[in-house]
Parts: sequence; C-alpha cells; structure tokens
Amino acid sequence: MKKALFEKLKPMFPLIAHEYQEIGPIEELLYRLAMGNTFNTRVVGLEAVKRLRHEQPGCSITFKPSHFSEADFVVLGVVFRRNGLRVVIEGGNNLFIEEIDIFRDVLPALVHPDLRRLAAAHAATIADYLKRRGAFKVFRNPVTVKHPQDGSEIKLGRKDILSLSRAYRQHLVEQREMYLTFPGYSALRASLLDILKMESVKTGRSYTGRIDGFHHLPFQMDIEAALDSGVDLYVVPVNIAYERVLEDENFAELARMHEAGEPQDKIYLQDIGYIIRRFLEDKRKVNLSIKFGEPRKIDLKAHRGDVLGARIKFAAHALARETYERMLAMQPVFPANIYFHAFDEQFNRLPTRVLRERIDDVRERLRQLVWGKQRRRIDLHYVLGYNHQILCADEIINRTFEVFAALERPITSLDGDNFVVHNVDVARQYRNHIAHFFEPAKK
Repeated sequence: MKKALFEKLKPMFPLIAHEYQEIGPIEELLYRLAMGNTFNTRVVGLEAVKRLRHEQPGCSITFKPSHFSEADFVVLGVVFRRNGLRVVIEGGNNLFIEEIDIFRDVLPALVHPDLRRLAAAHAATIADYLKRRGAFKVFRNPVTVKHPQDGSEIKLGRKDILSLSRAYRQHLVEQREMYLTFPGYSALRASLLDILKMESVKTGRSYTGRIDGFHHLPFQMDIEAALDSGVDLYVVPVNIAYERVLEDENFAELARMHEAGEPQDKIYLQDIGYIIRRFLEDKRKVNLSIKFGEPRKIDLKAHRGDVLGARIKFAAHALARETYERMLAMQPVFPANIYFHAFDEQFNRLPTRVLRERIDDVRERLRQLVWGKQRRRIDLHYVLGYNHQILCADEIINRTFEVFAALERPITSLDGDNFVVHNVDVARQYRNHIAHFFEPAKK
C-alpha cells in the first residue's frame, strides 16, 4: 500500500481497531470453569509458536484456523492468554453489537435475572467488550458508521472496506502483533445468508461441517503488509476440532432467521445465547482438539518490485491452498465421525449388523490411510484404545451414543434392531468433518 494512502486511512482505524486489556483473576476463573465444564481440551504444537516468539520478538505471526463454531473466539482466546501470548483476533462486524449491553441484557437473560443489579455500576456493550479483549473488526458489507471520536458519519463502500482492512493489517504487522483471521469459505452460500458478496461466498464459520477452502485475500493482505512494513511474518495453520460443536443443533434455526430477514442483533443474541447456555449448563463433557502447525515464514524476496501485484496474488492463492491443506491434515478423528460416516448420504436407518460391518470397513480404511501431499498418517488419538488399536465397532457406537443420544433430543438412537438418525443436518456435520480423508486426491 502506498504510504500516502496508508496515512490517509490511519484516522479511520478507530472504526475497526482493537484494544487489548489484561483480564482480572475472576474473569479468567470464569472462563476456565466454563471451559472445564464443557471440554476436555488437548493443545498440540503451541510450544513451537512460543519458542518462535521468544527467539524472534521482532517478527509478526498470523494464525489461520478452521472455523466451525463461534466458540472458537472464546477457546482460542483462553488458550492464548493461559500461555502468555498476546494475540488479537478478527471478528465480523455482526459480532460488534452496540445495542446489547453485557450487564443489562446478556447476563440477566442468559445466566440469572438477579445479575441485572450489576447494570447499576457497570456498562459494556458486546462491541465494547470484544474490542477491549483484543478483537478488531472487519466489515462485510457497505455501511454508514459514526466515527467514535468526533461522531462524524462515514460511508464505507466495498473498496473503502477493502482498503481499510489492508491498511490495518499493515499496521498490525508493523507493530509486530500476533493476530488471527478466519480465512475459510463457508459451505453456505451468500444467497442463503446474504452476509458477504465476494466471489459468491462468505468467509467464516461453516454450518455444514465442511470448509470449501481458504480465501486467498487474507493471505494477499498478509504478504502485502509484510512487504510494505519490512517485517518478517510467519503463518501458522490452526485446526480446531470439536467432538461436538456447541451450537450444532442451532444452525438450522440461525439459517431460518437469516432467510426470514430477522434483525442481525436478534440473530446474534440467539447465536451467542445458545453457546453461553451450553457452556454453563451442558454436563456432557466432550473432547476439544486445538492443533497448531509449524510456523512458516513468508518469502518476501520473490515479491519485491512486483508493481502490478500479479506475483503477489498468485503467491497468495498458493499460500492459501498450502495452509488449508496443512490445517485439514491435522484434523483428528472422533468416534462419531466414524459412526456417522458408516451411514449412507441420506442417513437411512441401518440394521445393527450392517452398521457394525460398515464401521469395521471405515476402521480398516483408517488403519491404512495417509493423506495430503506429504502423505501423512491422520490423527487417531481419540479413537485408539489402551492397546493403541482403533476402538471396536461397539465401543465407537457407545461413545457416539454418550454424546449424541441424550434423552431430551437424541440425534441418533436404536429403534428395535435398527440404528436411526433423527437429525440429518447435525449428523451430516460430523460426517463432513472427515470427508476429505476419503475423497480422491486433487491433482
């Protein structure tokens, strides 16, 4: 980005800028209790990132994760803070709700009515809270906003949004920040959610359990920011995998609300409210895997002097594909992935004998499976028994039923001698989490 344009855009940074405040011991305790109540968390690969940050404090690091849940923001924030890493996280402008107050609206409605008394002494909108906890905003659509400092109205078109995002990305790299952006395509098209019209897709959370790829544009911004700032920038793929996604049953309701044209703040409250309740009330503790890939430095030598940016864009596409594959390769397999993969694509009911046979077929394929350009063995940590062998069919069924056959609203159950899937949309998510392992390799 030309220096003159960068300087022109700097006064607009307060529209999207983060603040990063340390949290107090009580807030940290609440996060730990909620996480511990909900997940058995396994973190892999973060030591390499910590070592890089210690050895090269003058570099910048960007994290590129999978994105299956709004809880990603919370769980990653907790993990980073517990490990002494200051990481700022990108959030869509739909999350930065100015009209909803944490103390007046959220806590009394979602936790306990008596907490409304806190509003007499405290006030913080959702937007304020996210900003102070290190979130920076990205606008998805043209919008008219008020400048937080002088109250003046500013109209942002698509080109303005893109330029502002690029300038702020350069600012983050110049400040040697560690920052996280969600570059994944959503499997739901914009015609359904109508959130982002950029190359006919939106970037963000997947409602179907599949991510169609990583968008090249965030990587292009990274390369440009590193070039213009002269700062070394490392890219780290992150795989976040839930044995059960907190809001899996809620996705259909969110899609319905979007299609019905419900107000964005109402949709977000439905979304975040569902997640908060699951954090607080759900006693079906499940596994959560967070894996960090090896940090890789962006090679800037090949791009210097690229006036037209053609090489940069080409390199961004290549970097997006490589990072996406590295992220997918880290995906662990949970018992429910095997269970739901054993059904046909329509999830028709299956006799007990047939389901066991099909699970055995999947188990045999997993034993021999290698994936990706590096031909790596996939992560079977969650489906191995004490003897390091893949769990038998009955053990896989039992664990799936522990998680998905709760009496209040079972996703699957046994009806006589047949296994039945009651919620196909939810079952398909978990089938899709590992679908890439069984698909023909792309040339």
